[in-house]
Parts: sequence; C-alpha cells; structure tokens
Amino acid sequence: MYVKYNVGVAGLIAVADIAFPELMEVDGLVFIKARYAGFSQKTLDDWRERLGDDGAALARVVNNFVVWDELDVDGDGDDISDVMAAEFIAECWRARAAADFPDRNIVVEVVDQYGPTVVMYEPNV
Repeated sequence: MYVKYNVGVAGLIAVADIAFPELMEVDGLVFIKARYAGFSQKTLDDWRERLGDDGAALARVVNNFVVWDELDVDGDGDDISDVMAAEFIAECWRARAAADFPDRNIVVEVVDQYGPTVVMYEPNV
C-alpha cells in the first residue's frame, strides 16, 4: 500500500528509469543512454583525451550512480539504507546488461567513492 499512496505511477516509472536504464553501444563501449546524453561532446572528448585508450575508465565515468547525489538521504548520509539502495540499483543494472548484452563481460559493482556509488563497465576494453 505504501507504493500506491506515496509513490504512484509517476514515481514507479522514475524508479524503473533509474533501475532498468536503456543501454547503448558507442565505439564498442556500453553506456547508459540517459547518462551518456548528459555529457556534451566536448566533455566526452576531454575525458577520452585524459583517459587515453582506457575504455573501462571512460565507461565508469559515464555509467555511475552516486546515491548521495541522486537520492534524498537521511541524516549525514552514512546509513545502511544508502548501501542497500546502491545494491538494488547494481542488481538491476546487472540484469539489464545481461539481457541486452549477453555475450559481453559487463561488470556492475558498488564502490565507495563519494558514498555508495554504482559503476558499470567492461574490463580490458
């Protein structure tokens, strides 16, 4: 009942958009379409110049979800629920990547950068 009275259809669609994002392939790399679209061409070019041929690093820059930036967290942000939110997003991204790119070795993990952060990349690309 909580979802019915507090989240509604629009909220559910917003969660689905984050949890199961549309993926795309650009220059042999897999990106989250909405995240990739948030970068200007100049910014992407600057990152490519900085990272060289490290496609995995570029994917980690684009394909990330920082819980403390994306969600309204309670208190000082150091809470187990923040990690649980990141793990939920990571599990969903793994499922999406496996469904859309079953023959690729796409890694999705939760790291502690600026709080719990979900990253998605392919090693050694």
